[in-house]
Amino acid sequence: MDLAGVRDIAVVVLAAVALVATLVLLITGMLVWRLLAAIRTDVAPIIQSARETVDTVRDTTELVSDVVKDGTSSTSGAVKKFRRVLRMALRWWS
Repeated sequence: MDLAGVRDIAVVVLAAVALVATLVLLITGMLVWRLLAAIRTDVAPIIQSARETVDTVRDTTELVSDVVKDGTSSTSGAVKKFRRVLRMALRWWS
């Protein structure tokens, strides 16, 4: 086997390696794309749930703060507190 034959075999081997590397790169890119799409669809409900939790905690702290600040409540204060409790309950049930 002369130098030209070795060169031809080396070119074929290098072309095959380049082709395999390109295929692996394409498959990896497709898998990353699918992973990002799955993360996008799964993160949105988690963020919405976190927002609802923050709203509930905010309403609860406001209610408790009002009760602690105002030991003797008037009728209008009782109505406000009832509305807050009702609003929190509706958020919790939905």
